Amino acid sequence: MIIARYLAKQILQLTAALTIVLLAVAVLIRLLNYLGDATEGNIDPSVLLLLMSYRLPEFVQLILPLALLLGVLLAYGRMYADNEMTVLIASGLSKIRLLAYTLLSASVVVILIAYLSLSLTPWGLMHSETLLEQQKDLNEFDVMVPGIFQDISNGARTTYAENIEDNVIENVFMHETELDRLIVAESASLTQGEEAEGEGQNQGQSQDRLVLFVEGSLSEGIAAGGFYSVTDFGELGIRIPQRDINIELAMEEQAMNTRELLASMNNSTIAELQWRLSLILIIPILCLLAVPLSKVNPRQGRFAKLAPAVLLYIIYFALLLASRDWLADGLLPAVVGLWWVHAVFLALGLLMFQEKLPELFSFRRSASPAKLDNKLDNKLDDKSHA
Repeated sequence: MIIARYLAKQILQLTAALTIVLLAVAVLIRLLNYLGDATEGNIDPSVLLLLMSYRLPEFVQLILPLALLLGVLLAYGRMYADNEMTVLIASGLSKIRLLAYTLLSASVVVILIAYLSLSLTPWGLMHSETLLEQQKDLNEFDVMVPGIFQDISNGARTTYAENIEDNVIENVFMHETELDRLIVAESASLTQGEEAEGEGQNQGQSQDRLVLFVEGSLSEGIAAGGFYSVTDFGELGIRIPQRDINIELAMEEQAMNTRELLASMNNSTIAELQWRLSLILIIPILCLLAVPLSKVNPRQGRFAKLAPAVLLYIIYFALLLASRDWLADGLLPAVVGLWWVHAVFLALGLLMFQEKLPELFSFRRSASPAKLDNKLDNKLDDKSHA
């Protein structure tokens, strides 16, 4: 048990550290995308942190398998490079026991991913989808960011405000492309006119809203290049239609809880259910791949097998994603589904574990790994003396 605890500590510490690093990168990339949407007026900046918190479980469940694979490779690679693993093997640690200890360490990750994929991630996606849908009911002046020119509704309008205080927009600029209309005012505020309220009640939903501009000028026909008009006003009410925005929403199946998936068994829900189960099943198969891949010669260093391991992981994950889409589109039967990908990599892992693959993965058949290391050391010593 001392060896098991030692190996578990090495693996889980590296897995946690890698998860934090990879999660920070993923969150930063997604946050930059959302900031771009906020700059364009698609999302209210005040909901960005809440939106990111809803997406965190999804990021973690996708990052954990890769972090575990790299954690096992780095932990065991260091032990091979420092001859710790050679001593353990010479002391009677078999490959089967090493794999068992690795799977025992990975059981923590399996439990976490099972909770995330089957429960927490669908909950987060459902709330993020609801939050993004609510953004469609907002006016561009609701999501206006001071000091930035914003193109709204695919360039239909361009707005700018110097400052926003107590729902009053100061020194505001608005240009409407289709109407060739430019409005510059000292201030503006959102109001709900009687006509707008009536329309909203008739249609059962919020539609156009009224923006009241105060102390400004209205210019029309400037872009035409001919005659144009400029009108000064004390107050001017402009009706702003509902925004035409294009923001990423979660798929309906991804936001469904697991019980709903089991109750609605069509191609899309079966594909989503198999995907969630695959995120759990991928962990022991990755451990089976990682144990033989982590075996390196001390002169190679701990990072010798990272490249082929990452390549295998990318192929594995890409095939799972492709199979999910094929199953959802009806191109694969549910019996085959995503399971064929796991079967292929399980067979590959068993071949690698039994050292039955060619030199591509630097494996050779031998009575024991310790004897192989000794033979390599003796050959290198003979060459150095010569």
